[in-house]
Amino acid sequence: MTEATSEILMFQVGPRVFASVVYDAVRIGSVRAVAPADIVLGSALGMPFGRERGIVVAGDDGGNERTLVVDQVIGVRSVPEEDVHPLPAFAAACLTSGAVTGFVIVDDAPLLLVDLPTLVRERSGAAQATS
Repeated sequence: MTEATSEILMFQVGPRVFASVVYDAVRIGSVRAVAPADIVLGSALGMPFGRERGIVVAGDDGGNERTLVVDQVIGVRSVPEEDVHPLPAFAAACLTSGAVTGFVIVDDAPLLLVDLPTLVRERSGAAQATS
């Protein structure tokens, strides 16, 4: 019998490493050819050091793609299901972003698990509110 696993995408924004489920990302690529209106530069995860690499995330309707700027895409890992945990209620109440949904243990260290579509939606909503 094989152990149930989850596929996670590990990426870095600023000095921190985060994880998301693989299917949240449409593709990984350069941000050079992306229209400025479709780029998410700063988010609840912080501000990236560079502006070269991005994770393309589908919008709510599946057709409107936004690109989250990251410093580095570290790779994809398979982790046992028992290493994926929901965010404790107290921690969720303390966070300003609903995009952090839990944490995953990778190499004995916890990484925040981020819902990329929610993160992009929050940032898009904040940008529209200030316009």
